[in-house]
Amino acid sequence: MNKEQVDLLGEYIKAGTSAILIEEIPENAIKKGAVVLEADCSKAELMGHYENLEFIAPEWYKKLMDSSKEHTPVLIIKDINKIPEEEQRKFIELFKYRKVYVHKLPENCMIFATYSNLEERPIQEELYSFMVHI
Repeated sequence: MNKEQVDLLGEYIKAGTSAILIEEIPENAIKKGAVVLEADCSKAELMGHYENLEFIAPEWYKKLMDSSKEHTPVLIIKDINKIPEEEQRKFIELFKYRKVYVHKLPENCMIFATYSNLEERPIQEELYSFMVHI
């Protein structure tokens, strides 16, 4: 990442309004408590599920909420473009409304999506419209 990209990333992080599409996340960011969700997760793993009449939030959401008590919560969707474009649509609610089913993400939550080789494996157009590409 060059200095201009780092500065731009810093500005978007401060604004905190959009998911950030970035080629890679430094390993130390993950070690500092970021919650990593693989893009190829199942819809139930992403959204949670019902047990009898009670909705159970996904495990990653619980971790994210716990991390928000100690520091700025960070959610990383890893390798978003390694899944087919149609399957990528499952992340629209998360990126557009910053929630998962009925559970809102913490206000100060930062969302990153990583990718590789966009020319060969594009990101679904509507999903891409909710991201800032660094």
